Amino acid sequence: MIGKRITALLFIIFILVAITACDEKYAWVEPQEQNYTYSNLNDLADKTFSPDGRGYLGVNSEGKKLLHVEGSPYEMGYQHGYLCAEGVFHMASVEFWGGLIISMTGLTLTVDQLVSLVGGEKGVRSLVNLLYLPIDRAIKNGDIPVEFLDEVNGIVAGANDAGYPVDYKSVMMNNMAFDAILGIGYPIISPLIPLAIPAMPVPHACNAFVATGGATVDGRTLMGRDFMFGNGAYYKYGLLIEYVPDRGNRLVSVMAPSFVGTAAGMNDKGIGIGIDMVPSANCNVNALGMGGLLINRYVLQYASELSQGVKILTSKKLGVSWLFPIGDGRGAETGGAVVEVSANMKRVRYDDYRQPAWAKLFKIPSQIETRSDLIVATNHYFNPDMYMTLGGAIPDSTWRYETLTDLCLNEYGAIDNARARVLIDFLHPPNYGYYAPDPDLPVESSISMFDLTNLEASSLYGLYSDPWVIFKLQ
Repeated sequence: MIGKRITALLFIIFILVAITACDEKYAWVEPQEQNYTYSNLNDLADKTFSPDGRGYLGVNSEGKKLLHVEGSPYEMGYQHGYLCAEGVFHMASVEFWGGLIISMTGLTLTVDQLVSLVGGEKGVRSLVNLLYLPIDRAIKNGDIPVEFLDEVNGIVAGANDAGYPVDYKSVMMNNMAFDAILGIGYPIISPLIPLAIPAMPVPHACNAFVATGGATVDGRTLMGRDFMFGNGAYYKYGLLIEYVPDRGNRLVSVMAPSFVGTAAGMNDKGIGIGIDMVPSANCNVNALGMGGLLINRYVLQYASELSQGVKILTSKKLGVSWLFPIGDGRGAETGGAVVEVSANMKRVRYDDYRQPAWAKLFKIPSQIETRSDLIVATNHYFNPDMYMTLGGAIPDSTWRYETLTDLCLNEYGAIDNARARVLIDFLHPPNYGYYAPDPDLPVESSISMFDLTNLEASSLYGLYSDPWVIFKLQ
């Protein structure tokens, strides 16, 4: 009975997202020239080391942080949990998830009021237990690599030893619960999207591009990644995490404490990856697989060529529909692709993909990239096979795709690192009236640009008025 009530609550939350979005009107504001400041995260003098002396948390003069972890999965997790214990404690909590739901729905509630709405602490526990069922099933099925489970155990142990009590289930929830929520919600809302068009935008989504060859100043590969995730407490604790694992590639992730998976990152072989939401009815909450964030981390740790990353994304089990923009700046296969997935179908759109002309007959959004060294993604499929899985496109997604693509094409041949940052930050307040104009508005949740050829990561997180952090992966 409780499970049915919680499922009904989830359905209501998704409907509230749609209603909130329908009521939102963007007041057009011409794009403004951005003058960024930068904050270096290399050669940090202020470092706090983990008990084993291998991991450290570095802080620069602007208060931006780099977490460096190395060793076995458990050792990296322990360093993470110990050094970022406060952030782990706050992120793996009702503070984050309650704030996330409020941010995504636009409800004028406090976290405490939301907790009361779901039935207090008992209701929260019921919700957590319901969402954890498919996660636990994925663990027992062996879909999640043991090394990631060991890393979660290390995070829990480290945070607890540092005096911040967290539990295993809460940290696993941060890494997998969004897959569980979407696995329940997408099959409900996706068939309704055509009925709501053109009134139904999605308030939180993602944008990405990969530019290479003739698109950039010297043929370097640049990847932009706008992680438009509802904030919760994310903006307070965002940081860069550098991983030096005993096995696999060195990598950097733009994320927050408690996350083993990543929404945006780059490895030392020049592979970059992101993840974009895409609604599709073709989901299976009972077979979540590795989950979107964890498979991104897996790609970065073990792929050294574009084809290897694509193979991982197309061969591993996933129960939820996602888009994975991926780029390669140093391998034999430099370029970009978007891997379009659902529970039972996967297609790859490389940067030279051309949508078949007949796709227009089914009102599938038109692909407008006209160059073979530029690919752009927001939150809808372009491959007709994928679109037929009830993976509808809402106007907000097509508008962002067309706007970002046009901006990239206007800069074609002249895109350098500075211009690439401006391009992926095209929604920077007050541009287009998309967000409130306040320069101290929290970023939702990070905006990143990876120079995949020269291994330079840059990211804007915290507040829009903050400097971009710059980190050179050694």
